[in-house]
Amino acid sequence: MNAPLEDLHSLDIPHMVVDDIDETQLSSENKHHFLNVRRLRSGQKITITDGSGAWQVCELEGISLLKLGEKQFTEALSTQTTVCLAITKSGKPELVTQKLTELGVESIHFFFSERSVPKWDSKKIDKNIEKLTVISKQALAQSKGVWLPKLEIGTSFDELVKERGMCLADRRGSPATTDLRKIMIGPEGGWGQVEYQSPVPKVRLHNLNLRSETAAIVAGARIVSAFE
Repeated sequence: MNAPLEDLHSLDIPHMVVDDIDETQLSSENKHHFLNVRRLRSGQKITITDGSGAWQVCELEGISLLKLGEKQFTEALSTQTTVCLAITKSGKPELVTQKLTELGVESIHFFFSERSVPKWDSKKIDKNIEKLTVISKQALAQSKGVWLPKLEIGTSFDELVKERGMCLADRRGSPATTDLRKIMIGPEGGWGQVEYQSPVPKVRLHNLNLRSETAAIVAGARIVSAFE
């Protein structure tokens, strides 16, 4: 059944993210988070989502979930929204992932630019994807969303600039407009010469020089607010 997100938000009960919305037994990860972190108890009504638009009202019974009513589904935005951030120092990808998930951005990409300081191998990328996925799930639960963003690390600059509708954030660019949907945020050292010469629009998010993570959050808020 298709339901607007307002139906979910009108329920004043905890909201959680699960791997399989049809599963009645809590996974070990959810068991720990539900019972030890959130300190939920038997008899507590909650809503759960699989992060792919589906959600369900349940009642917690020990380590089981009693489904109440029909499973619901809320459509995602019809237009893709993407924020790409040059990989920066430790801690910033976590903050950006958390805030962009709460804002409802559809795709979050972390890419290596000419001036990126960290250099991650495939093992480090996999480890960070796992960590950021957990952070994204927690943020989705907190914000009572039902769509997890697509998370990618290591996409190249050249791949991203080829996407239709992509822009580069730059203080020297044109003011951001309401039709902004996709944007790339460079490192705090700025774009490299070759990157800046790429034939894509340059967009100004603010009149001041923003930190990379601040610019990403501002961009996410601007993009999503166009649909409100």
